[in-house]
Amino acid sequence: MMAAMFALPRTSWHSAFLLLAACATAPVATPPTTDTAAIVTKALDTEALFTVAGGLKPVSEGFWHMSVDVQSPDLAAITATRAALAPWRNDTLWADVHVFHDDRGGKRAARGYVVHRQALAELLHTHAAFFAPFGLGPDTHPAEVFAVVERMPELDRHRGLGLLFGYPEHAIEFFLLAEKEQAAGGKGPQRRFVQIPTHASPTGRFVYAVAADAPELPADRELAAAAAQRLARYRELRAAADTNDADAMLRIAAELAATFAPHATGAR
Repeated sequence: MMAAMFALPRTSWHSAFLLLAACATAPVATPPTTDTAAIVTKALDTEALFTVAGGLKPVSEGFWHMSVDVQSPDLAAITATRAALAPWRNDTLWADVHVFHDDRGGKRAARGYVVHRQALAELLHTHAAFFAPFGLGPDTHPAEVFAVVERMPELDRHRGLGLLFGYPEHAIEFFLLAEKEQAAGGKGPQRRFVQIPTHASPTGRFVYAVAADAPELPADRELAAAAAQRLARYRELRAAADTNDADAMLRIAAELAATFAPHATGAR
């Protein structure tokens, strides 16, 4: 549900320091497994494209998910998915499976996620006033960042996830206002949803809420334009590739990461 509300203007200054901090724990790349092609294709077909392609979204999750039974946990699928995502643990990206700590009806949600290391480091630096009191800084490992944010008090968790998932700050503020009003017994403000298309779907993947009468802001236009540029290039590459070939899909991801690297675009 959180992956439907917010976005973050990216910056690319102090990139040398931030990139070094973000890459400090980058492991050696490992070969794909038989599951890698399907998982990477699903990720690129959905909003994770905007993380891989230059960190427009510092973090994306949900392209793979399951539930863990608390009483009789079977982690085989999680282990296999972590192995399949291992090629995306490098100097640019970190990908893994996160098991959420909330126990809901005897089950815990598990979701695959991918992080753009430099984008995350920049985010933690830019928003240090929010993240630093929780012990999170540009040199914090991505897995720790996700684990800490999802355990924050409710409104802080909403803000933290909104920033990680790359939603505009005005949308984050609107979402928090709506949550406060509803918690106080109100209906919450009327809203409209801003939809950013992915290859898999024009709606319902990268989406956030704003007030029903809110005008389109420059941040909305910039985010939509940057996402459209990345989607168009991905579709060109995808059309010429075998989506069942893990190496081919990983090459597409690497090309997108290089093409839209922050230092290459000088923008988002």
